[in-house]
This record gives sequence, structure tokens and C-alpha cells, in this order.
Amino acid sequence: MSENRILVADDDPTTRLLMEAALTKAGFEVGLAEDGEQALQVFRDGRFDMVLLDVDMPGMDGHAVCAALRRRCGDALPIVMVTGMGDTASVEAAFEAGATDFLAKPISWPLLGHRVRYVMRATRAAAALRRANARNAAMLDAFPDTLLRIDDSNRIIELRAAPTGVRSCCMPSVGETLHEGYPLAVATLLAQALAQARHSGQPHTVDFALDCESGRPCHQEARVSAIDGGEVLCLLRDITERKEYEARIHRLAYFDSLTGLANRRGFLERLEREIRRAQQNAWRFAVLFLDLDRFKSINDTLGHAAGDALLQQAAERLHAITRPGDIVSHDVDGLGTAEFARLGGDEFTVLLPAITRPEDALPIAERICSSMSAPFTIDGQTLGITTSIGIAVFPEDGKDAATLIKHADTAMYDAKANGRNGCRYYNPTLTAEAVHRVELEAGLRRALANDEFMLMYQPQFEVGNGRITTVEALVRWQPPSGALVPPLEFIPFAEECGLIDAIGAWVLQRACRDAAAWMQRGLDLRVAVNLSPMQFRASGLLDAVRDALTASGLPAHRLELEITESALMADDAATHATLAALRTLGIGIALDDFGTGYSSLSYLKRLPLGKVKIDRSFVSGLPDDTDNLAIVRAILALARTLGFSITAEGVETAAQATLLGSLEADSLQGFLFSQPVSMQEIERLARRS
Repeated sequence: MSENRILVADDDPTTRLLMEAALTKAGFEVGLAEDGEQALQVFRDGRFDMVLLDVDMPGMDGHAVCAALRRRCGDALPIVMVTGMGDTASVEAAFEAGATDFLAKPISWPLLGHRVRYVMRATRAAAALRRANARNAAMLDAFPDTLLRIDDSNRIIELRAAPTGVRSCCMPSVGETLHEGYPLAVATLLAQALAQARHSGQPHTVDFALDCESGRPCHQEARVSAIDGGEVLCLLRDITERKEYEARIHRLAYFDSLTGLANRRGFLERLEREIRRAQQNAWRFAVLFLDLDRFKSINDTLGHAAGDALLQQAAERLHAITRPGDIVSHDVDGLGTAEFARLGGDEFTVLLPAITRPEDALPIAERICSSMSAPFTIDGQTLGITTSIGIAVFPEDGKDAATLIKHADTAMYDAKANGRNGCRYYNPTLTAEAVHRVELEAGLRRALANDEFMLMYQPQFEVGNGRITTVEALVRWQPPSGALVPPLEFIPFAEECGLIDAIGAWVLQRACRDAAAWMQRGLDLRVAVNLSPMQFRASGLLDAVRDALTASGLPAHRLELEITESALMADDAATHATLAALRTLGIGIALDDFGTGYSSLSYLKRLPLGKVKIDRSFVSGLPDDTDNLAIVRAILALARTLGFSITAEGVETAAQATLLGSLEADSLQGFLFSQPVSMQEIERLARRS
């Protein structure tokens, strides 16, 4: 039978409704439970292949249900805990209770089915891996140098040393406990290995080093295996020569003898690990390929000794220009640090792990170029040399090590072809984009200084009388030369580079000023201003709102702040305090884009909201899209029950307007009624409505 039955336990009816709809659409059969006790009863009455448990349920919470299911079903049943984003304590408690995985709110409904299938597949794979490991462990054998038989109190009751056994200075005696025969750290390590072997019934291997009389560290490998009655066999092997040989081989195999940097092999293996890590965490990293311009002429003119000295100094400069806290490729297991390697000749590479944006590699590349262009002194002679750098970004420019290095090399030759002493991205689009983003940040800062932003307004029409009572302020950017820039082209970037607070403060000031002007001309209009999550969480939000109201003379009840669900995800004391302070001022609070994220009844009941705005993604396709229609009906019923007014966004057809009106939406907003227009046009529309 295919694995397709899912039990969903959540006390929030909206979450259950949306989760059932998403899973059913993905091809699963869904059973529902409203609390922990009902979840256990439903599970006993039917056969389910996976359970999704909300952490916070009345009565028996998700952790208790998870523990009960584990006692009943063992490890075979996948159990996913559903908890709020950032609630690390709940996540840790979930795994302690036996959870297979966790799902953070807000939930991406289109991806839920894929996530469920992934967890099922991962659970089967883990079970198969455990079985394979058990079979392999049974096939292992040991060829000891020394045998110790140890009783249940960790006392040595038998010792047999082979003729080529461990050195006498490192050997314990019969009758001694581990802590009497070994240093504390070693005795503790061995005791832990014995405990694991007794508990699991499987052999366990550890290695450790001892200080011998000769002054040379003595490395030993201990393989322990439980017998019965608490007794354990411990097989000791002297691995000193092997460890020393491995260290020498590792150094020769992975590091360049001239510069001390990682060599090609070391860099490739480090790069492969970074690829796996980046795939798991869905992040970017960059590979820089460096070549010293005209190095061959120096080698040919001054000789290889001078060339080697130049390469050593170049490596030292690479060390010196790393960012504070960065380390070079000696630490091949380092994370989040720039790492350098010499691939051969005058070719170097740099790994920049976990960058946020492709253009983040540009400052390091430019710093390298600047450092290498300073004069070198070799045997009393001053030499001038420059560097050409190519940049490849994972995953855009390649998903394996060989491809990334090849593409960075290609970009480096492009840098040489364009005059040397410069940097190029492999993807010409990325080169242009990196420059564009640098220019965009400078442009936004100039726009703030020169007042280049402007506001457009989109009205919300009341369903009952067709009047305009609220208009939403939408920012646009009008550079001195060029077309109007829509917000989607600069607002996300403004959030990335830290300019959103300044832009948001400008929007708030201008919107309040315009609304005050309408009021003075006899119009009864409320202005709605969007707050980004970063603005909402900023410590100066309340002061910024008060300043805007005071400067404009706008009464607080004529201002409405639209806050997205993502800004309220924390649902903590600070969130409640901010919302309460805004409501105390008399400001309206609207929840924007409702239904696209958290959508939890439990937090809606606690937040002092006045309005809910149905996201345009649910209005799209109405009235024919039955899935969206079901969701819109549920949202309207929920909001109406909680006493919120309701605005539907993205209304583009008369059929959508008629349907939403029949479902008792309070107001409608969209291109059917008006596109975003100027302050003056809003005044004309309002007087006509």
C-alpha cells in the first residue's frame, strides 16, 4: 500500500483547513484532530503513515502526543512538529520527545506536500542506513596488539600483551580501574566508549594519545565490544607510526610547500565540502581565480629564485588582506572564512563561503587587486606587478568544483583581455548586476538626499455605498533622468542594504502631510501606509509615527498602518507592546497579505487588529478557482467572527467584485476601480464617489 495517509492535529481551525487543502491537493488522504487526546484516538482508529502535530495545543500538547506515539510505534513513524519560526526551545523539546522533523510557521502551502514526501523518503532512507550499518558492524574484525578484559565497574580483570604490544609505560595493570591506570581525559573517553558498547551491544572504537617516557607521543586505538554481564573486551593497538605518517602525508598531499597555502587537491576537497554545505543550507559562495600579471617575465628575467620569493610575498599579502576574523586555507574545516590556495605557478584561488549576494565578492577581489599592485621588493629590487581576478558564484555559475574553477578561470582571462589589474564575473549579467546594485545603493542614498521619491495612492471602495474612505500610499522613485521606478525594483534592495527605515520614514511623513491637506479641503479620507517587517521591529517606530502626525497635524484616527504577517511572526511581548501603543494613539492597524503565511487563529485573537486584507493571490482566479474560493470563504468567516473589517486586494473583474460583495467583504481595492494615481487624482475620485 502506498504511503499516503496523513494525520493533522492542530487546535487552530484555519491552520487545519489550509493544511488539509494543501495536503489533499498534493494527493494525500488527511485525518484531522482538534487536540492531543483526539489525535491519539484518531490514530488508534485508523492507519496513518505520518503525523503532523501542532506544538501548542490545549490539554495534551504536541510533545506529549509525540512521546505517546513513539512508545506505541517506535521509530518507524515519521512525526513532524509544527511550531512558530524562531521557537528554538520548542524545536529542541520536539526532538527530545522523538520528533522526526519540524515545520516552522509561516507555512508555505504550495511546498507542504513536497516537504511531507521528503520527510517520508528521508525516514525510509534513515531506516535503510541503520540496517546497513548494523550489517557492516557485524562484519568488522580486529587484530589487537593488547587485550584487556574489563568488568562492570571498569576494573581491569585480565590483560594479555602481544609480543609487539604497546609500550610498557603506557600499559595499565590488572586490578586497576581505568581512572587508576590512565590520565583522567583518557580514562573518561574509554569509560564512555565502554558505556556505549554495553548499551548498544555493538563494538565501539576510539583513539587517544599518551605522553610516553621517551617524550614521543604514543597514539593508541581502542576497540571495545560488550560480552555479557557487563564485561567488555578492549583491544588496544599502537598507531603512533601510522598517525605520524598520516600527518606527513596529509601535509604533502594538501599543502603547497612553497607558500604554505592549500594546494590544488586540498582546495578541491574543501570546495566539495562547501558545495555540500551550501546545498544543505541554500546559500551562495564565490570562487575567485587569481593570476599575477606578467609573472613569467619576472621569472625569465630574474630567475626562479626571485619568482619563488615573489610568490611567497604574494601569499603573505593574501593572509594580510583577509577580513577581521578570517583565516586562510590552513584550517580546511573552517566555516564562514575566506580561504586561499595556490593551484600552481602564479595561480591562486580564493573561496568566499556563505555570501549573501554575488556582489559581496567584489570588495574582496578589489582589495586583493589593490594589495598586489603595491611594489614588491625582491633581493633589493623593487618590482611592480598586478593581478587579474575571475569570479564564479555558486550555484549560478556551476554546481560542482571543476565547473566553478573552470568558469572562474574563464572570467580571469576575460579580466586580462580587458586591460589586466581588474575583476570580472564569469556571468556577464552578474558583472553588470554587481555594478548595477552598487549604483542602485548610491542612487537610493542620493534619492533620499534630493527628495526624488513620490507617492501614488490606490483607493479602497466601500462595498455598501461605493465611497472611498481609505487610500493606500505606494512609493515610487523618480530619478532626475529616466523612467519612474516601481517599488519592486528598489524596496527589496533597500531592505538588504539598510535604507528601508529612512525610506519608510519619508513615506510616512509625506502620506500624513497629503492626508492632512485632503482633510483641510473637506475630504474625509484615511491614509494607509505599509510598514516593512524591519520598520515594524525598529526601536524608533513609535517616535517616527508620532513625529509624522505632529509635523502634519493629521489626527491619529486618519492614519492606518498595514503590517504583513511576517512582521508579526514573533508574536512576543515586544510585538504586542508596539501594536498596543499604536492603537492607544488611535491609529488603525491592518493585517496585509492575510493567508499567505502564518494565518493562525491563536495569534489573531491576541493582536489588537482592526482590518484584515485578503491577499491578491487568493482573489486571482475567482470566481472559477474553487480552491481559492474555499480559502477566501474561510478567511472572510474567520475575520467576521473576530470582528475585523475586511478588504480584498487585487480585484480586477466585475465578477470578482460581485462575488466578494456577496461574501460580505467591506471594501475592495484593485485595477477594476483604479490604478495607483496622484494625490490630485485621488481628490477628484473621492469627490465623485
